[in-house]
Amino acid sequence: MKRYVLDANIFLRLLIKDEEKTFHHCLQLSEAIKTNKLKAVTTSVILAEIAWTLRSFYGLSRSEITEALYSIITISGLRIIDEYEHHLTLKLYALHGVKYVDALIASIKQVQQGEWIVVSYDKDFDRLDVVRQEPAEVLKLK
Repeated sequence: MKRYVLDANIFLRLLIKDEEKTFHHCLQLSEAIKTNKLKAVTTSVILAEIAWTLRSFYGLSRSEITEALYSIITISGLRIIDEYEHHLTLKLYALHGVKYVDALIASIKQVQQGEWIVVSYDKDFDRLDVVRQEPAEVLKLK
């Protein structure tokens, strides 16, 4: 079974619900993880990025952010990992002009080897020579 690395924007679409179609795709993805139809991971850095975005962009309170992050870390079937190749991260960051967090995700050994697929709406991953899919692709939706 393939494993997927969920990027911050997947969780943010679930939390903010700003676009109906992508919200439902992300909700279906979350349900597939909860029912063990998909294996997924995320990272502490992604959780930090979510917290920062919720505070700085959406103006949520500390208690609202805590509740949001708790709803993520308690998703049944979702593991949180922190297994980066820091030298590779810096190389990717310098060469490709992407966000540092994206370079961190791309540096995970299993992502580099194509064993894990990054699930994200962020097309910057396409410049990092990793496999990226959007939730609709993972779920094979039209």
